[in-house]
Amino acid sequence: MRIALVILLIAFSAPAASLTGAVVDPIGASITRAVVELDSGSRKYLARTDDAGVYQFLNLPAGEYILTFRVPGFKMRIVKSIGLSEREQKRIPDITLDISSSCSGAGESGPFATELRPVTGDASFGRLSGSVRPQLQGVEVALVCRTFNVCRSTKTDANGRFSFDMLSAGVYALNFHGQGFYPENATGYEYTVNSGWESIYAPKILERCLNGNCDAKSRPPRQPIVCE
Repeated sequence: MRIALVILLIAFSAPAASLTGAVVDPIGASITRAVVELDSGSRKYLARTDDAGVYQFLNLPAGEYILTFRVPGFKMRIVKSIGLSEREQKRIPDITLDISSSCSGAGESGPFATELRPVTGDASFGRLSGSVRPQLQGVEVALVCRTFNVCRSTKTDANGRFSFDMLSAGVYALNFHGQGFYPENATGYEYTVNSGWESIYAPKILERCLNGNCDAKSRPPRQPIVCE
């Protein structure tokens, strides 16, 4: 009876699950005092990063969670599909927040990652995913690496989606070419890949060619975004 009681006490005194990580900016500097939200679907938890940019959630039940980062001056980032088993003490890879370029909430002028998801397999690599609008199959998407050289290419599926696996952490560019649409060629490196994460980017909007003429030189000039 005493042995059974000791086992029962140990089971009840075992630590609950926890989740910890760190938040950094694009150059790797810690983002301090940032509010981090953890959502289980039925309950929300809040934490704040310390002077080292580290946040921690304690006494968590097992389940799947969503992390949300809303930090002034940075683009919002959502991390999905974080699974915790019973009494698991999990530390996830650092989360990099991109600096916001919006005009007082007018929207982002460049690509932005709408979600992050943990990758399966080798966590030293990352994954880049996205889509095009309208949802077109067969749009050629080229991944641009260093010195604006194309290092990989793929085509969108029936839902207009694409992805690149096993990427080293860093910043990349993308070119888009689809029949009947103006080409979208990269002018800078704007797509960030983090080790251990799949970065899912907002859809790229493709513009239909006027009168069937898809020569980039005939493309009407775009109206600049004016911040008031």
